[in-house]
Amino acid sequence: MEGMNPAELHRVFQMFDRNRGKKITKKELSDSLDNLGIFIPDKELSQMIEKIDVNRDGYVNIDEFDALYQTIMNEKDGEEDMKEGFNVFDQNGDGFITVEELRSILSSLGLKQGRIIEDCKRMIKKVDVDGDGMVNFKEFKHMMKGGGFAALSSS
Repeated sequence: MEGMNPAELHRVFQMFDRNRGKKITKKELSDSLDNLGIFIPDKELSQMIEKIDVNRDGYVNIDEFDALYQTIMNEKDGEEDMKEGFNVFDQNGDGFITVEELRSILSSLGLKQGRIIEDCKRMIKKVDVDGDGMVNFKEFKHMMKGGGFAALSSS
């Protein structure tokens, strides 16, 4: 399994690096995860950062972030993690990510793509294999292996 290309990695990293300080603080990580509906207790978050913080500066830089992403994507229970990720976007639990659900999540993360419904429609269209205007779990998995929604916003 290969990681994201550098441009994709940079875009995803920036979603978490809110102050553009070239490193993700514990607070930035916590706030970003909270916005996605993922609540991790402070102690666990500290342990997570400690595990991936190779240079021991207390922050997550882009290389450490890439390693974390690859670890998540390569985990045996990656299917379960992906299902959790899918469920974050599938706000009403109907098994599909709609344009509105995507817009809502991107907007809650403070991303400009979340403000423009046409951007969200384009992003969904790029992974919507069956043409129903929504993203099902199979389409979501395929997209995530290619770098996620952030990879779609470039064109």
